[in-house]
Amino acid sequence: MTEPRAHPDLPAEQAYIDAAYDRLDEIREEAIARANERARQHETAFQLVYERDVAVRFALERARSLDVGDESLIFGRTDSEHDERYYIGRRAVFDEQRRPLVVDWRVPAAEPFYRATGRHPLGLAMRRHFLCEGRRLLSIEDERLSESGTELGLAGSGALLAAMERPRTRQMRDIVATVQAEQDMVIRDELSGVLAVQGGPGTGKTAVALHRAAYLLFTHRQKLARQGLLVVGPTRRFLRYIDQVLPALGEGGVLLATLGDLAPSARVERYEEPAVARIKGDVRMARVVARAVKLRQRPLGRALNVNFDDVKLTLHKKELDGLIAAARRNRRSHNARRWMLLSIMVDKLYARYVKQSKNLYGAVGRVRRKDARNELRAHPAVIGALNEMWPALTPQELVAQLLSSREQLAATAKGILRREEINRLLRTEGDAWTGSDVPLLDETQTRLGIVEPRRKVATLDDDDDPDELDTYGHIIVDEAQDLSPMALRMIARRSRTGSITLVGDVAQAISSTPLSSWDEILEQLPQRDGTRLRQLTVNYRTPGAIMDVATLVLTEAAPDLHPPRSAREGGEPITFEPGDPAATVARLAKEQRARDEGTLAVIAPHSMLGDMTVAADTNEEDEVVAVLSVEEAKGLEFDSVVVVEPAQLIEESLQGMRALYVAMTRATQRVTVAYDGRLPRVLQGV
Repeated sequence: MTEPRAHPDLPAEQAYIDAAYDRLDEIREEAIARANERARQHETAFQLVYERDVAVRFALERARSLDVGDESLIFGRTDSEHDERYYIGRRAVFDEQRRPLVVDWRVPAAEPFYRATGRHPLGLAMRRHFLCEGRRLLSIEDERLSESGTELGLAGSGALLAAMERPRTRQMRDIVATVQAEQDMVIRDELSGVLAVQGGPGTGKTAVALHRAAYLLFTHRQKLARQGLLVVGPTRRFLRYIDQVLPALGEGGVLLATLGDLAPSARVERYEEPAVARIKGDVRMARVVARAVKLRQRPLGRALNVNFDDVKLTLHKKELDGLIAAARRNRRSHNARRWMLLSIMVDKLYARYVKQSKNLYGAVGRVRRKDARNELRAHPAVIGALNEMWPALTPQELVAQLLSSREQLAATAKGILRREEINRLLRTEGDAWTGSDVPLLDETQTRLGIVEPRRKVATLDDDDDPDELDTYGHIIVDEAQDLSPMALRMIARRSRTGSITLVGDVAQAISSTPLSSWDEILEQLPQRDGTRLRQLTVNYRTPGAIMDVATLVLTEAAPDLHPPRSAREGGEPITFEPGDPAATVARLAKEQRARDEGTLAVIAPHSMLGDMTVAADTNEEDEVVAVLSVEEAKGLEFDSVVVVEPAQLIEESLQGMRALYVAMTRATQRVTVAYDGRLPRVLQGV
């Protein structure tokens, strides 16, 4: 069999790529030289030292951003109908005359590379795709835009297929060389408003969201450098999986976080019963929290008498009632208003002290104003009265007290929650926190504010708010379909401008509080600049043979939902392994390690995770084999997947068949079903 003939332009294009790399190396070396030169400059004046250090940091950051590592610098070329030619790459490179050798994939000139089709060529005559291994050009694929494309309209199908067939690692790779038109539409969508992206398994929605982050940082550099960009993922494992994508695209300074990272310090150590998690995630809990805080704000019911410097000072009950009423009308946080209330009480007491000491002694009392105010502020009678009227509270204290007291919870939730819901929420004092407590604690933190403000607020009319949350110019949320209404409120609070991107798949909603549609999800978020929904329709990950069976599962789980079309026909059929699942897992883990490439996920019911971990002889640091629950596997992909006891997996998940759908669509090559009991009806006879 003869080898396919090499493209005639291969030597010339390799020479061009070599020249571009040489120029990129020169620019990096110049940036490092500038950093070293500035670092050697001896300055003494503070301003000059500051300017020198900023210049050094900038030059080093510039050098770092130009380092493409083992990834290809150039991945394509466009030739226009008017003989304009651009080489498209992950970094912009200019020659010494400032002529572009490579244009950054994010600039408008690169857009036709991703979006042009035979029907809409966007001025292109030809699009050329490069398949590279580091600096070496392996092959060239040309598309004449006048010719029809593939059935799915895929651009550069050869390069795309090669990327899909590559063995996976524990780190996600960028897809900048193979972005497809519908993905590019999402990536380049405008910054303002809320963008929701519906994408089934394997549609690249996570990669698209991260490339959108890189695009927005490039296009709105000044604004987002000042306001920040936040990426929220479902688990720490997921964040580790994606954390090299943005650096590979030349972008740093993005905060990657889970919801738990953003909330008040509360270590999540306990699994929540789904029925309880559903109640805690309900938006009605915001009203429960608001009432719980308000019920801690109450009149003293008596006058306040303070003995100070041999003078008896009194604030009458009517005065105190008026102060409480005024504090309640203020829109600040509970703890900020506590300090306001204390300051006003001290002002009034000091005024009484001045007046009464003049009447008694003919002069202002012996204690100077500043000292008198400080002593009154710490006076046991004053603090005791303040604690009765307006106690200092932390979210952990308030939520723990509320959920561990039947009387408090019943009084607080009356008319908001049903009696059976109140009974379900009750917990034992001292119980560890759960994931569904995080949005509840955050809601409470927002109502309470910080216990010790940065400064003591002296007026109820002061506009400076010491309790402001960290907010961001843009927020990207992955696996958004599993966020509860309370979690979505938590996200909305951190949006500075209402600019948010959500990606997810309602068919893969497996949490205890799933919303049934994107309309329900979007209702919980800011509407100031509008909302819009985009669809990703092509599955690049899952081979057709696996997706055909997964589609049967989805049809039973959610008949009204439709899976994405698979770009990869055929593939290995799903293998069914009856018998001891632990023995099957042990064997397949050994075989995967023997391949010396690729990854294996064992997805098991919660009750079997420990046994399967032992069988696979793995741990969290293992680069090849991972044992995961369905929740932990969300958003990840592996070369091979073992689905353990699918019937039990369905039974232990609140969303049943959808959990099986998620598990089966994590694989890029092969799926094995290991079972000792019965198979779900949908898998029988497959």
